[in-house]
Amino acid sequence: MKDSKHSIIVFFVGYIVLFYLIGLMLWPFLSSIIFAGILAGSFKPLHKSINNKIKRPKWAAGIVCLIIVTAIFLPSIFIIVQLTDEAGNLYQSIKAQLTDDDMEKMLFGFKYFPEIMKELFGTINLDLNISTFKGIVLDASKEASSTAFNILNSWITNIFSFFMHFIIMIIVIYTLLVDGERIKKFIFALSPLPDDEEELVIERFNQINFVTLVGNGIGALIQGLLAGIGFWIAGIESLTLWTTLMIVLAFIPLVGISIVYVPVSLYLLITGNAITALVLFLYCSAVSLFVENWFKSKFVGNRAEISPTLIFLSIIGGLAVFGIPGIFYGPLIISIFLTFVDLYHKRYTDNPSTEV
Repeated sequence: MKDSKHSIIVFFVGYIVLFYLIGLMLWPFLSSIIFAGILAGSFKPLHKSINNKIKRPKWAAGIVCLIIVTAIFLPSIFIIVQLTDEAGNLYQSIKAQLTDDDMEKMLFGFKYFPEIMKELFGTINLDLNISTFKGIVLDASKEASSTAFNILNSWITNIFSFFMHFIIMIIVIYTLLVDGERIKKFIFALSPLPDDEEELVIERFNQINFVTLVGNGIGALIQGLLAGIGFWIAGIESLTLWTTLMIVLAFIPLVGISIVYVPVSLYLLITGNAITALVLFLYCSAVSLFVENWFKSKFVGNRAEISPTLIFLSIIGGLAVFGIPGIFYGPLIISIFLTFVDLYHKRYTDNPSTEV
């Protein structure tokens, strides 16, 4: 009996140590593995469709991986190089166009605007004048330009790491597409949960993947590109930078691309292009309302089973904790948490409903 207890203790200690060591080895590539799972789940229907036609799972998985490389990786390299150049020139471009005459017209050329601005500046103990206001605008643009440039430059300088993570992601995607069922059974065997509850977790994981990556992704692409066309017509420079930024921000419900087009509309107003500013504001607002209230409701529907407010908070929280990947991590964490709440109510209470 003592030998048996001793063996159990040694086994579990070894088990925990091995789990820790495996986690330590995989930790640097955790984001790549998670994104591989997200993409594999999202492209699984395409893999199934191709496999039904050619009857070769490995070939079908290879074709899907080639599509991902062509559609995501190659454009990403071009966009990163382009963004690095535009981010470096953003501050100088705004500084050159923001003249004192424009500031004079903006601050003192309208009937009610000076009074409103004086009140706002008074709350932070600043005098309303051209140099102060121009300094605020230029400082904000310089900070934004510097931050964007540093982020993009770090990606370029760590190009080997970028390639390594992408290669690992493609390998994991291929493996999940080919051996997904076997891997799922292996993970299920490790989990103490019943198979039906594990299937529920996987189902909710795939649902939120579809909503975040496919539904929100297509919606974000539509919003960013259409708004980018509006920026191009309005004569805004650094078009690739603004369009890419709006595509990323469009993942955030409720506010989305307004974080970009509202300040840009104000900038056009400051520089004396009042009509262009108004048209751009109305156009981008119409694009945002169309995608958020019509496209997403038709394309996504109620697949997420989570309120838009909670998704919004999860994305903002995810961004704060994980950076850009938090756009995907936040909704996933919330979705899996709510799934476990469902399981808790199913097991221990008489109220299985946990809709939020």
